[in-house]
Amino acid sequence: MFKSTPFLRLMVAFAIALHFSLASACAEFAISVGSGTIDAGGDLLLEIGIESDTPPQDLAEFELILEITPLSAAPGSSLVFVEPQSEAFLADADYIFAATSESVIENLPSTQINSGNRITLYDLSVDALGDPMNVPVTSGHLLASVDVRHQLGGAIPVATAGDQFEVRVDLTSFFTDESEADLDISVSPGVVTVGAVAIPEPGAAAMLMLASAGVFLRRRRS
Repeated sequence: MFKSTPFLRLMVAFAIALHFSLASACAEFAISVGSGTIDAGGDLLLEIGIESDTPPQDLAEFELILEITPLSAAPGSSLVFVEPQSEAFLADADYIFAATSESVIENLPSTQINSGNRITLYDLSVDALGDPMNVPVTSGHLLASVDVRHQLGGAIPVATAGDQFEVRVDLTSFFTDESEADLDISVSPGVVTVGAVAIPEPGAAAMLMLASAGVFLRRRRS
């Protein structure tokens, strides 16, 4: 009977780590989702970056699929993609297709599907004739941005403080050059955290109530 040993477990763990390290090293593009803190019941803009190793890799088309998964959340608390999206990245000078975006040139929406916890964005780089055109990717480029919203779902705001949601790239996303060759990606997820809710101290709350009562009485007398 096969018996596991500490040395064998160590070798297996090393092999798994090596596999993912090599997969990342072989990827043409590294896609990273931004993280941030969101107010309870508020909105947040998340940026998705793209970079490639030297020499720069060409990109002509992408379909980016993002998913939201709760890591820890109060009952009812959730994070969703806003509908409709602002698609603010299309007007950003750092956008990878800033000068060649089909979405901008043809006034087309980049958002293809938005089911709340899953969204698909698409764009194509085109030349003056409307044909696919490569854009070199180095580092510091903006691939997209998405608007997310925290929903209380019946939970009180203070109960959602510290809730966390992961926003990650679905690996069925695709990236191609102008020859339609598929390009590999490595991904880094982002985490959205619901910020703390300020609770007035008892003294401050009492002062606020007294001040409100004073205003009410003055209005009654006038």
